[in-house]
Amino acid sequence: MKIFKKPFVFIPITIMMIVLIWQVDFSTPGPIIKEAERHVGVAYEEGGSFPEQGFDSSGFVQYVFNEVEGFMLPRTLEQQIEQGEEIRREDIQEGDVVFFSKDGEDASHSAIYMGDDRLIHPTASNGVEVTRFEESGYWSDNFIEARRITEPPDIAEDNDIVAGAHEYLGVPYEFGGETPEAFDCSGFIQHVFEEVSDIYLPRTTDQQWETGEEVDLEDIEPGDVLFFSDTYREGISHNGIYIGGGQFIHASRTQEVTTSYVSADYWQEKFTGVKRFSDLKISSDSPIVTEAARYIGEIPYQRGGTTREGFDTAGFVEYVFEEAEGIELPRYADEQWEEGEHVDREDLIPGDIVFLEVDYLNPAIYAGNEQVVHVTPEDGVTVTNIEASNYWGPKYYGAKRITSG
Repeated sequence: MKIFKKPFVFIPITIMMIVLIWQVDFSTPGPIIKEAERHVGVAYEEGGSFPEQGFDSSGFVQYVFNEVEGFMLPRTLEQQIEQGEEIRREDIQEGDVVFFSKDGEDASHSAIYMGDDRLIHPTASNGVEVTRFEESGYWSDNFIEARRITEPPDIAEDNDIVAGAHEYLGVPYEFGGETPEAFDCSGFIQHVFEEVSDIYLPRTTDQQWETGEEVDLEDIEPGDVLFFSDTYREGISHNGIYIGGGQFIHASRTQEVTTSYVSADYWQEKFTGVKRFSDLKISSDSPIVTEAARYIGEIPYQRGGTTREGFDTAGFVEYVFEEAEGIELPRYADEQWEEGEHVDREDLIPGDIVFLEVDYLNPAIYAGNEQVVHVTPEDGVTVTNIEASNYWGPKYYGAKRITSG
């Protein structure tokens, strides 16, 4: 009897153990879930996006994906729900982002799906916690959509300004910096536009704000520039280049050249407006302007200079007119003022001579869009927007048009 009992007892127990082992999920959580679990217990904070300050739901998703995937998702639910690909409810997998709505329309909460019907997310009552999904009447009933996000938000890499700006990611911030060794915000903008598109912008944020075409935020395009006020000082004090995907690239005072989301609470609070600079290219229609532009940033100031070794103010204008049109102008500015016909400021065209009065007349070549190419002791041959310049703007004296005929 004993001989026959042992096999019958042993076999069912063995089969039962195999079944139980098969039913237990021994899969290792992926990196998204591991990172999310590290923050269980972190307090809920409306607007929070870091462990030190607490999280709201979109701030939590943004933080986890940035830590694991190395790319920053948008800050708001409205923008996060546009990322990645939509996943059917029955196909949701570990690491997918699940969205909920109290009214069945706009997203009001998000969570990361952990597998096994579990969600991890910050709730107002318990902070970051793990809850059930389908088994929970509340979360199940309020589900609206799930997204699988495996790549960073799209940016306009085919835009020349955007591509050029991206080359400087990570360059250190330095107040007054305007070279690839270090930038401040307006120095970065000025450098990128000049380097990529031969668009010469003023040096400071408030002067850059005075130029270009104002654009509504809903009409923003990659390559446009966003402006912000009252950051480290009162008034317009910061700017960055819009790169698409709700992001802009800028020289951050607290970081380096980096990307941020326009939707972040801080930038929304400081937002002032958008400018488009695409129409500020130096005119190519005038041979005089084309000749003058060849020397921008290339030829230094030289007292008494009339050659490409170095120019003084009138020597530059004299040289350009001779080279471009074979027109011989007098050597000095007060004599050049006596040439040609007077032109009203509103009637200026590229190639006219604009005279600026300091202690003496300073001639410059009008390049369109309130810009002049001229020589200064500090910068040599340079471009100035006389409408935006606090220094040169008030010194406008008059203009002359000189033709070979």
